[in-house]
Amino acid sequence: MKGIYSSPLRVYIALGFLALLGIFAGSKLPVSLFPNSSKPKIAVHIPFGALTSDEFLNLYGRNLETTLQAINTDETPIEKLEASYEQDRVNYYVQFGWGTNSELAKKEVETAVNTVANRFPDEMRLGTGVWPQNENSGFVAISFYSDTRSLDSLYALLEPILVPKLSKIPDAANAELWNPSRKEVRVELQPEKMAALQLFPNDISKAISSALSGEGGGSLTVGVQQLSIQMPRTIRKPEDLEQDLIPTPSGRIIHLGDAAKVDYTIRGSDTKSIKTSGAPSLILYAEPKPGGNVKNMAEGVIEVVKQAELTLPKDIHYEILVDPSEFINSAIANVMREVAMGACLAVLVLFLFIGSLRNTITAAIEIPLSMVLAFILMRMSGMNLNLISLGGLALSAGMNVDASVVVMENIFRHFDDSPGNHTFEERLDIILKAVSEVKFAVIASTISSLVVFLPLAFTSDLSYAILGDLAKTVVFSHGFSAFVALILVPTVRLQLMSKQKAGHVPTHSPVEPQIQKLENFYAEKLALFIGNKKFQNIAYGSLAGILLLMAVLILPSLPKDVIGTPDTDWIYVGISTRGNTLVKQMESTTEEIEARFLKEFGKNVRYTFTQINAPNQASIMARLTNKGDMKDVWKKMEIFLANTPFVKYNVGPWNPAELPIPDPPQIQVTIRGGELKDRVEATRQIQN
Repeated sequence: MKGIYSSPLRVYIALGFLALLGIFAGSKLPVSLFPNSSKPKIAVHIPFGALTSDEFLNLYGRNLETTLQAINTDETPIEKLEASYEQDRVNYYVQFGWGTNSELAKKEVETAVNTVANRFPDEMRLGTGVWPQNENSGFVAISFYSDTRSLDSLYALLEPILVPKLSKIPDAANAELWNPSRKEVRVELQPEKMAALQLFPNDISKAISSALSGEGGGSLTVGVQQLSIQMPRTIRKPEDLEQDLIPTPSGRIIHLGDAAKVDYTIRGSDTKSIKTSGAPSLILYAEPKPGGNVKNMAEGVIEVVKQAELTLPKDIHYEILVDPSEFINSAIANVMREVAMGACLAVLVLFLFIGSLRNTITAAIEIPLSMVLAFILMRMSGMNLNLISLGGLALSAGMNVDASVVVMENIFRHFDDSPGNHTFEERLDIILKAVSEVKFAVIASTISSLVVFLPLAFTSDLSYAILGDLAKTVVFSHGFSAFVALILVPTVRLQLMSKQKAGHVPTHSPVEPQIQKLENFYAEKLALFIGNKKFQNIAYGSLAGILLLMAVLILPSLPKDVIGTPDTDWIYVGISTRGNTLVKQMESTTEEIEARFLKEFGKNVRYTFTQINAPNQASIMARLTNKGDMKDVWKKMEIFLANTPFVKYNVGPWNPAELPIPDPPQIQVTIRGGELKDRVEATRQIQN
């Protein structure tokens, strides 16, 4: 150690290099809302094409489900496979076990799907999609609405302005402006007419493809330029499709409408209605690429929207529903505040006990330096910056200064015991002796603190998802704090003393008389307590009684959660009805409920966001003006929106920054065997 302390330049260069390496590693850490450890969930979307749900199930569905379940291995354990059959498509959701590599899980599902999809018709195969549902990375959601424009005209205006710029955001994936009223052309073949005309589905498909594509008409030379001639396609709008000409084997030419029914309607599988403060809305949705920076992604999307706002008509409005960068920035601000507070308190405490600001301010270096060095190990261990790991940095901020305080105070004590001027070698020997006395205590103290957190870094499943990143961050940061305290603090102190002409100048605490009085008072009362057996028994008995009362009266009343719920200004109202057959019926019900809700709580609400998913399912989300009103509004709303035999409500806070912890159902019934319609009927009977 003597060679290290006597060569401050080498120490500064080495730690400076490590600090720069830490800053570089920190800048390369992926940023997400939550840790990487999760239960990967892979979604598979397959359109039925011309098939019915029963036909798809019998031809492909059962085989595909068997193939997906065969993925279950040690590396990719499957916990659950769900299938959701809708009007025109099926959605499979493959839930893997904790700690499964999400990329490997997706690859296995894609391989299984492709094995069966090779036998799909082209329409089904081209529409098949596989993608991970990553709840940990976060997403951006922004609603656009206008009081004077339809959703289609609003989409036509915004899509060319926003989508090209969104596609250029480096960290964004699946950035989409979603129109709930977007339409699709459905061609339903009439089997009787097709048979009479001796037509096959492939004949119709070829005729439509030909009509939708323009044909080349050669080229034309004008001067030195050669221009191509393109024949326009015969179908320019959906209404023209019925008039498409179809040749029959008998040589007769018919219109498509003679053999098929052509509909141009809203997509049956899409959400039927989305409204912001009662106005129909578009949704801009974006999520980060795997390993991407969700903070940069969110800020990039919002910047694109704000730039577009300058050129948009005044009747177009938008609301930022979910902004993950807001939570990340808040967490970073909390960490910075903890660092500043820890450094200031360390300097203040040392100043009160030592009396020299210059001699104590160097202890504040340890807190930010330990955190920066921790980024190196975070990068090496594959961690990311998220709300949990940032919480670990904030937790370690108050712990990291302990070692520096111990080393610094012992150095000052030794110099106070050896007053007078000292040569450089004498000062070096005193510092070496002071550090040698406490180095094992510092190391042991640091290890004892790390032992509390270290086991959490090696847990699995849910406990690791909640506490793993926090524990590793504390271990990395606090472990480096001992290294900094034993290397940097003595080196800096020796160099500062070398620049003082008189060497070490004894200092005195500004509150030394008060500290002395407190020490005397404590020593007097401690001696009195030790010497009085009766008083000891009374104190011990009282303490045991207080602990027992707390365990019986207070402990049972404390909230019991796996992890604390963060504050939010969003309140969620789920609405479930019975008997509706049309979306319009649910819209009327939702509008009535929203009107009652706003009449009662309008003064507390900034705006609302309504989503209707089905004729009997909808939700209303209200953003409160002040998140401090959440508990009061929540309790009143539960009373105000009481369940009835026809309408059921689910009221509670919603926070996109809440860690997605699995909430298993209290009871789960699985129905197997028989026909699909029989299983559906049995499910309805159980629900009733």
